[in-house]
Amino acid sequence: MAVAGEGLENFWKVLVEGKNCTVDIPPERFNTQQWYDPDSNKPGKTFTRRAALLNEFNTFDNKLFGIHDLEAERMDPQQKLLLECTYRALEDAGIPRESISGTKTGVFVGLMNRDYEVVTNSAVTEINHYDGTGVAMSIAANRISYVFNLTGPSLTIDTACSSFFYALHYALHGIKQGDCEAALCGGVNCILDPCTFVSLCKANMISPDGTSKPFSKMQMAMEEEKDVVLFY
Repeated sequence: MAVAGEGLENFWKVLVEGKNCTVDIPPERFNTQQWYDPDSNKPGKTFTRRAALLNEFNTFDNKLFGIHDLEAERMDPQQKLLLECTYRALEDAGIPRESISGTKTGVFVGLMNRDYEVVTNSAVTEINHYDGTGVAMSIAANRISYVFNLTGPSLTIDTACSSFFYALHYALHGIKQGDCEAALCGGVNCILDPCTFVSLCKANMISPDGTSKPFSKMQMAMEEEKDVVLFY
């Protein structure tokens, strides 16, 4: 989401109004002048300069969660966003931290990108003992369980683009099986490494204008061949 879609109310408004929240990729993500080329066949280049992004994606009130400044510096922004969104979700639901603490609440997180690990590993001299937990996918869910003192299952699930849906599936399964009495479920995705954009461009999974156009190739096929059948 770009800033126009940040927060539940704004995000819903974006969906209802069908707004396009793509923006020019800012330099704090990566240098598009270095990585961009309109020629889709150019090796090692991305053919789009735009994406739907959160502003200030790496800002974090670590003191609120009892996390030391040095540790916060080595945390994947995805972990930070998950903690903040968990706090907001509980607040929106009217659930005090004190009342959920110690409960058999599960945490199920969908996550696939490990861009921050790639970025931090390039600066070898800055690696410290917080990097292990700061980039570990398992900790994305475990840190929520630890901070909010939740004792149910705590899983990070990677099934690529369907990661969140499988996280939701296992959350519901966990409640039905009695593994947990309630569950927090979510997904997160921060693209920080330009190589991800290059790879997606080479696979023709990104449009040049940066907007999401699922099934566009299939739609073209359907216009040309009326007997195409889609299965979901």
